[in-house]
Amino acid sequence: MAEVVVNSLRFCSLPRSTRNFEGIALKLPQCSLGASTSFGINGTSIQDKKIKDNHLMVVSSSPEHIVHVHTDNQVSSELKQLFRDGKVKAALQVLDKLENSGIHVESIDVIELLRACIDMKLLEAGKRVHEYVMRTPSKPYTSAVFNKLVEMYCVLSDLRSAKGVFDKMPVKDLNSWNLMMLGLAENGQGREALQIFSQLKEHGVRPNGSSFLGVVIACGCLGAVEEGLKHFVSMSRDYDIEPTLEHYVGIVDLLGKTQKIAEAKEFIRNMPIEPSSAVWETLEKYSKPGPIKQLGELGSFPSFSGLGHSSRKKVKDNQSSNQTKVNSERSKAYEKLRSLSKEVREAGYVPDTKYVLHDLDQEAKEKALMYHSERLAIAYGLISTRPGTILRIIKNLRICGDCHNFIKILSSIEKREIIVRDNKRFHHFKDGKCSCRDYW
Repeated sequence: MAEVVVNSLRFCSLPRSTRNFEGIALKLPQCSLGASTSFGINGTSIQDKKIKDNHLMVVSSSPEHIVHVHTDNQVSSELKQLFRDGKVKAALQVLDKLENSGIHVESIDVIELLRACIDMKLLEAGKRVHEYVMRTPSKPYTSAVFNKLVEMYCVLSDLRSAKGVFDKMPVKDLNSWNLMMLGLAENGQGREALQIFSQLKEHGVRPNGSSFLGVVIACGCLGAVEEGLKHFVSMSRDYDIEPTLEHYVGIVDLLGKTQKIAEAKEFIRNMPIEPSSAVWETLEKYSKPGPIKQLGELGSFPSFSGLGHSSRKKVKDNQSSNQTKVNSERSKAYEKLRSLSKEVREAGYVPDTKYVLHDLDQEAKEKALMYHSERLAIAYGLISTRPGTILRIIKNLRICGDCHNFIKILSSIEKREIIVRDNKRFHHFKDGKCSCRDYW
């Protein structure tokens, strides 16, 4: 008989009547939940056969991830802990097993799982949660679940799916409208965001401060100064909403993007509240022409100082075993990037070396620009995905103007939509254009 290691603490926490082994199958007595169930243990996974107990059902995706479900279908805290720990794959497997047993989790649990998908940037996992929600019409979920779906799709830059959820929502509250509007605005879809605001008012919904923040950001996407100022005045005059510092920062950003620096300074002088550091930093950003510093492009290496000797050895062994594969993929990405750079130059791209702050000769500056992190990420994405697949790149620094121009041209050559999320906004590149309309 194969030797099987079971988590003893988990196993001993079960009632004594459940700790009977027959071969390597764990059996539990029948109860009112229906047909009896058992788990067969195979290697390191626990395979579902059906389990019963007078008090609980046990569901698992692995020996480490065991969830107890009580007879009133109340899911224990163990599943919630999977959400909080970011173990999304394990949580989804448990959800599938529960669904097969006719058990569906509560709205708050679905929201927790969606939050984990957002935090870990797991779009495909989020889509699986969406499918799970739509498969359970007999258990209608609250509007908060659909709001979270809209938020997830917007944050992960899948606007088509976000709009699909929004349009089909059984009930829309003010938060629904605000999330859709802000999501569109932050993804550079300013005109569409303003259309949502118009629809909000047509439906008789009274906007709040968050609504107007979305409007100001949308106007910033379009460079629509007059429209932005009009809405800014309207929020206090027509709706008795006091502007917050976020609204003031939004207006300064709008004026700065359109190079109305004098008007921005006048606007700040007339603020009825003390300008925050964010207000001054926004003004300074547009007052000082020149490139954005590209420091920290290479990031940092993880520290092993908090690991024990055996853990450090395991980490280093894993790194060593993967090194050959990593080097091969890296070489392919660099080779692809060099090829792309040649194609983009032939299409009219001219490197703008003012974005290189080091004292180098012209050739070295152009080479430094070529290997910016977002370009390498795009090159790797192109060799790793099927033609036509949307590429989503997340960058923790602001994209430089040269990369912005490079990716615009590249999107036209490759016939791909390329979405870059920097530390300020989303940039949707398609057919040689960017959603930010070069305002960023």
